[in-house]
Amino acid sequence: MRTIWLGSKIINQYSLMDLQEKLQVSKVTALKLVGSGRIKAQKIGRKWWINEEDLIDFLEAKTSV
Repeated sequence: MRTIWLGSKIINQYSLMDLQEKLQVSKVTALKLVGSGRIKAQKIGRKWWINEEDLIDFLEAKTSV
């Protein structure tokens, strides 16, 4: 996890490995979730980063179904 400060706003971002640990899924499944757009993510260099807000949105949508 890394924290980014944008003015007065603080954004927590998770790596793909963090996502795997939080969701208890394999690397392949995490890549599928990110690649399909089910979880919004940005690829910076060779790493995927997921904003905490986007992860929460995914988890809330999954539990409401």
